[in-house]
Amino acid sequence: MKLYLKGVMIATAIVGWGWHSSIVGEASNYSARRANSVRLVWRHSMGRHAYHTVKGARYSKHLGVKYSTNDDLPDVTWYTDAHEKLYNKAKRTSAIYYHVKSGDGQHGGWIWRGYLTAGQAAEVAGTTSQQSDNPKVVLFNAKSSAEYQHAIETQDYYALAKNVWALFPGTKLNLWLSQFTAYSGIIGSQNKHNFDGLKSEGVSSPGEIVSWDLGNRWKELQDSKSRSMSERIKWLTEKLNQSGLSKVKREQFKDWYIGLNFVDDENDGSNINYNSLVDSDEHPFHYEIILAPPTSFQTLHKE
Repeated sequence: MKLYLKGVMIATAIVGWGWHSSIVGEASNYSARRANSVRLVWRHSMGRHAYHTVKGARYSKHLGVKYSTNDDLPDVTWYTDAHEKLYNKAKRTSAIYYHVKSGDGQHGGWIWRGYLTAGQAAEVAGTTSQQSDNPKVVLFNAKSSAEYQHAIETQDYYALAKNVWALFPGTKLNLWLSQFTAYSGIIGSQNKHNFDGLKSEGVSSPGEIVSWDLGNRWKELQDSKSRSMSERIKWLTEKLNQSGLSKVKREQFKDWYIGLNFVDDENDGSNINYNSLVDSDEHPFHYEIILAPPTSFQTLHKE
């Protein structure tokens, strides 16, 4: 599910660097919605570093103009000269984009750095081969709920998710619900949300669904990565209790299906729970769960 964003862009005029007007985009690729979905946090020059990629796309500095997808130039080495941080108001997340140019200066644009692989393009084949030997099992490449569950139970990068799941004893982890919560725009258990659209997905009683997310408190949790897991879970438990999801209430969800999207951003600002197939430049929401009773979730996406 592609979530389209809403918001206001705060444009900052920066002159004298040369990279702000080097590439011309086609007017037909302009999207006011995309341009107005983010606000600029900062933009600075940076050193020259070589990268390559076939993922995502190249944009103007406000993301308003989409120049092209990056798979159109698989053999090009991109060189950085600037970077910027954009705040996505709808998702309440931030992302860092690098401004890059091809070696001949004929192509360029802003690319989310999560899609860039260090090194020249000639190294792509070897890098891809090495990464494919032991790829991480994550939210959007897991082939089943069991595979996603195994990753959460055994991998360090899902330690937070494992501990959050333990707060809902007896629930059954569901891959489809987890993917749904990452991009559905769930707004939290303290507010009513209309899940009627899930009827087309085979959920017979969407009104029974319970959802919860951290909302604008996500950054406080994200910034606590250096603290112990017990401290972080204690903090989360307090937030759950404040939302009406007390220990007694959570125990009542035994045998329900749970969708779990709890993972910290990585050090480079990327997020392993993003959908690489359709999510060219955006992040999933942070820190969410969704619960569906077995009576309303009998036939679809169980595995």
